[in-house]
Amino acid sequence: MPTTPRPPEASVTVMHEIVLPSHTNALGTAFGGTIMSWIDVCGAITAQRHCRGDVVTASIDRIDFLAPVRLGDIVRLTGRICWAGRTSVETEVEVEVEHPSTGEVERTGRAFITFVAVDADGRPRLVPELALTTDDARLRYQQGAERRARRLELAGRT
Repeated sequence: MPTTPRPPEASVTVMHEIVLPSHTNALGTAFGGTIMSWIDVCGAITAQRHCRGDVVTASIDRIDFLAPVRLGDIVRLTGRICWAGRTSVETEVEVEVEHPSTGEVERTGRAFITFVAVDADGRPRLVPELALTTDDARLRYQQGAERRARRLELAGRT
């Protein structure tokens, strides 16, 4: 598969979900696991768009829940590629909630997820490099490389 460099903007993904009763706990707020599932899907779509093929989740560095997500809220998840290596990419998924009665938008979470591109046999395959054409893309790439180094160190693979 060709690995022509692709700009991060080419794979940005925006998803929307509405928080239904089946997504909430007894307090009327969304289950963290539901939000995590949506984050994983958004990140995977972003990674697939960049890699032009199947990907599998390799790791989730952390998920920060900054504010509650309540029944009836509209959740917007935005995924973008931060870093690309030989066979893996890192995505950032930002979570925002829109309160339907006011239209107010609030940032409620963020996660960094690493995906590995795989071929039809499930083996890792090469991914396109990132075409870093903006200062923001270069900064995200640098920060992604630093996070990757920490992940490898924590896993004992430095």
